[in-house]
Amino acid sequence: MPRDGQDAQGGSGQRRRQRMADGGISRHSGQRIGRDDVGRGRPRQTGAPRPQPRQQQDQQQQRKLEQEAIPVVRIGQAAGSTFFSSDRFEALGASEEVVAALAELGITRPSHIQAAAYRALCQGNGRNVVLADHAGSGKTLAYLLPLLQVLREEERILGAAATQRNCPRLLVVVPTAELCAQVLRVCRALSRAGLRFRSAAATGGHPLRTQRETLKDGVDVLVGTPGRLAELLQDGCLQLASCHAVVCDEVDVLLGEDHSFADQVAPLRDAAGQATRFVFATATIPEQIYMDLEEAFPGLVAALGPGLHRTAPGITEQLVDCSGGDEVTEESGFQRKADALFAVLQEQRAPRTIVFCNKIESCRKVENFLNRSFSHDDHVEVLAHHAAIADVRRSANLHRFLAAPAGSTKGRSSNSNSSPVERLVLVCTDRASRGMDSAFVEHVVLFDMPRDPSEYLRRVGRTTRGAGGTGVVSVLVLGRQVRLAKEIIDRNQGGLALHRIPAALPVVGVPSYTKRAKTNLQEPGTSAPEPVL
Repeated sequence: MPRDGQDAQGGSGQRRRQRMADGGISRHSGQRIGRDDVGRGRPRQTGAPRPQPRQQQDQQQQRKLEQEAIPVVRIGQAAGSTFFSSDRFEALGASEEVVAALAELGITRPSHIQAAAYRALCQGNGRNVVLADHAGSGKTLAYLLPLLQVLREEERILGAAATQRNCPRLLVVVPTAELCAQVLRVCRALSRAGLRFRSAAATGGHPLRTQRETLKDGVDVLVGTPGRLAELLQDGCLQLASCHAVVCDEVDVLLGEDHSFADQVAPLRDAAGQATRFVFATATIPEQIYMDLEEAFPGLVAALGPGLHRTAPGITEQLVDCSGGDEVTEESGFQRKADALFAVLQEQRAPRTIVFCNKIESCRKVENFLNRSFSHDDHVEVLAHHAAIADVRRSANLHRFLAAPAGSTKGRSSNSNSSPVERLVLVCTDRASRGMDSAFVEHVVLFDMPRDPSEYLRRVGRTTRGAGGTGVVSVLVLGRQVRLAKEIIDRNQGGLALHRIPAALPVVGVPSYTKRAKTNLQEPGTSAPEPVL
């Protein structure tokens, strides 16, 4: 929380505002979003009992937040949106039960990737499939809906025998516990809406014994992280011989960086039965990831959305040049970007903002800087989210950030004349870009430039989620980064892909928009180079 409003040099938050107004910031941007009065500070409680230990408070807050309804559907300003396919769910072969459950959630039309997934998974003759489209395009429902429909049809034939001990009927593998919780929320929302099935989670940080007992009782959908799933496989509590399908969500993350196919996916493939189907959902398809998957799953096919390797249409990108005229050192470079960050946050005043850093050390410095810079009158709370924070506290911070802002139905205050409501700023590493879904993030700041195009797309994809979504991305850069960032933004504004789709990837299914997603990587008459971060 903000403390006394003092900055590193002993000045106040008000003095920092004046320094920002005098110095100015150079920008390269599209349309700008104006100021709104947003966020309301929480009143301080008086006469409270003696404080409980911090860990106990965090656990209680987490349990409370888990009980709150977090929307999984955002209609927004959907009229005229390019988010939706021209098809109807009924025309794609969705059952009456699925259509009714979706209607209960307010969904009547599929997104492009959901339409492509229905064709590939319900009419694809059991082939292994890659589902790929930009972040926020609806990929979770894209794989859940057709696969759950297949499971429901299986139930009508087999009855109670369809569910077996220790063997989930559908396994969803995700890279982080946060994404696991998100997918589980979508599962439970579908079940409450009338598409009844039993779902459970298997992640570290929770009692292994409880997860073993849950598997013994039998589950329809199990969502888990690779480490915990490997542990359950090893001790025999998890079996996949009769599993209908294994979904690897965010497969580019599962197999990227220091992870390998042998560690993450091979144990699941080896444990699965011959009839088990593999589905790989992703926002990007790097060449090496595709080669690894194709080698392990010959005949792999793809259903692609039109936004693959592109930013969402509703994003406005700002380039913030923090270079200045003097020689930049590591210390002065951080201070320039930090001052620019404070100015950008004061200008945008979004109820929910994510600030991305490349390293935990940078996160800590940014968090401390913002806590010193904001005064109590700003009604801003800074939350941290990275691996150096205890699991319970990190989860509580994320749940708090994902909750709907007070006094708002879609993030902004309905009464611009009212006193400011609360604003939350989440300072994090790339961990938060692993599938985090919120309708209320209107501003993303890249304090540090990402290391590759895929990570850029994942980070900026935390805003403009769903139909009619809009948001601002502020990219803070120094020196040689300026030219690269300008090239990326120009490319995005021109509707060009940030990097190429593997030429050998076979596309199934599918209408002209899916073919364009693969072939129209560069518009005729243009020669913009492919950026490499």
